[in-house]
Amino acid sequence: MHDSGLELRLLRTFVAVAQRRNFSRAADDLNIAQQAVSQQIKALERALGVTLLRRTSRHVALTAEGTTLLEGARKVLAAADNASRAVKAVARGEAGTLRLAYTYSAAWETVPRLLAHVGERYPRIRIESREVIGGEIGELLLSDRFDLAIAPRTSYPRGFHTRVVRREPLGVALSRTDRLARRKRIELATVADRLFEIWPREMAPGLFDTIVGYCRAAGFEPMIDEQATGNTVWRNLARGRGVTLINVSVMEPAPRSVVFVNLAPPGATLTFEAVWHNDELALIQRVIEAVSELAKEAGWL
Repeated sequence: MHDSGLELRLLRTFVAVAQRRNFSRAADDLNIAQQAVSQQIKALERALGVTLLRRTSRHVALTAEGTTLLEGARKVLAAADNASRAVKAVARGEAGTLRLAYTYSAAWETVPRLLAHVGERYPRIRIESREVIGGEIGELLLSDRFDLAIAPRTSYPRGFHTRVVRREPLGVALSRTDRLARRKRIELATVADRLFEIWPREMAPGLFDTIVGYCRAAGFEPMIDEQATGNTVWRNLARGRGVTLINVSVMEPAPRSVVFVNLAPPGATLTFEAVWHNDELALIQRVIEAVSELAKEAGWL
């Protein structure tokens, strides 16, 4: 038996004839000549070395071998069709695995909602997500350890692509015991003389630059706690040591002794971007489209 005996084309023709029990009707279904149907069935029988069909003047009947092949052929064709659809879905970017990196500031609302939306929009896309340090995103994308990142806006080397996905309000985070904690809104300049607890720039360049930029726009250079680390910011704020600007969703994991006070108009926002380097991966484009849909629906922009 030759491998060509089980060509999908021949199996499809055989299944059509077996289901229709008629060469002419099978030919119509397949949109080929009846003579071609007969030739393909004969070729399949020669390759397998068996008789698959009994032909009479009125109808076609399956032999025992034909009945066995029909069962297997249906499974093979179904599997081939599924594989073909899966491959095409991957080529369109509608299936596959995407590796997503995100920063702490996006972890509490932006990324969970993004994952849920992509899951609804493209159920065959699997996203492997992990929190990373913002300062490492460029290297992580360049080294192909991740496909896409969500992080506060910052600068990247040439060759990177970005798209704004959210602008989230910033407010002042400070100790519940602070004299400003009961205010509904405060001017940023009100805390010009306070120590600012900010995650170091090498950890969170986008957030760091945003905070410093708004402070300068308000007319002062922030006094930054040089001892602040990723582990000490919340603790220092809870103890009444300094203040910071933070996006509202990040208050979810904050200690209860830290409160969030809105900024007086015009306020301030933290801009989140989707960042990627490989612009040829269709999967990235589909996820970016889904994120853009979410941003519009949620009023993030």
